[in-house]
Amino acid sequence: MDVNELLDILGNESRRRILSLLAQKPCYVSEIAYCLKMAPKVVIEHLEKLEKAGIVKSFEEGKRRYYYIDKSFRLEVTLSPYRFSAKVVENGNIEKNDLVNVMQDLLNLRYSRDISSITETLSRIERMQDVLSRIQCYVNSKINEIMGELLSAVEKFTNDEIEKLVLYGLAKGLRELEIAEYFGLMYSEVESALKRLEERGLIERVVEGGRIVWKFRR
Repeated sequence: MDVNELLDILGNESRRRILSLLAQKPCYVSEIAYCLKMAPKVVIEHLEKLEKAGIVKSFEEGKRRYYYIDKSFRLEVTLSPYRFSAKVVENGNIEKNDLVNVMQDLLNLRYSRDISSITETLSRIERMQDVLSRIQCYVNSKINEIMGELLSAVEKFTNDEIEKLVLYGLAKGLRELEIAEYFGLMYSEVESALKRLEERGLIERVVEGGRIVWKFRR
């Protein structure tokens, strides 16, 4: 993936908002337009650019076309007095002791003040940085894997779309108002869904730190 094209795509606030919404669940055009208060035509234009770049894909279900994020990667931007760089890091192989080895190398790092030693040390640190980037990408892939398991578990609880979002929000540690804001729902919809889920014995209200919070029943 071309990093300059990616930076250009993500530099648009509307496209970032669309991706943020799609990171929650697959959506169809009118749904995106409603949640983000955007014109459907504008949404379609942004989706076409995201699809052309290979970031999102779509599938048909009934009469609707749903869009979803297709790739998992990290965009790393480094900006300092001496460096500016941007690169895309995708999942790669890591060894069991990579992190331990990098930390040991960093703690034991020694060099003299001559140019040759400084240059060699800089190269070593850059190689360490590449390993850490791959490790972080691997961590992201594990997060995605667990999030997939979470969504599958939520699907077993209910067929109601709002209840699914509420359960997903609770699993992420969000409170009622935060769930409404995060998913673009009405607060009353969240309250009603919480009440139904409580009546079915899926969740319960408990007191933590003097505040009432919702928890999954064990």
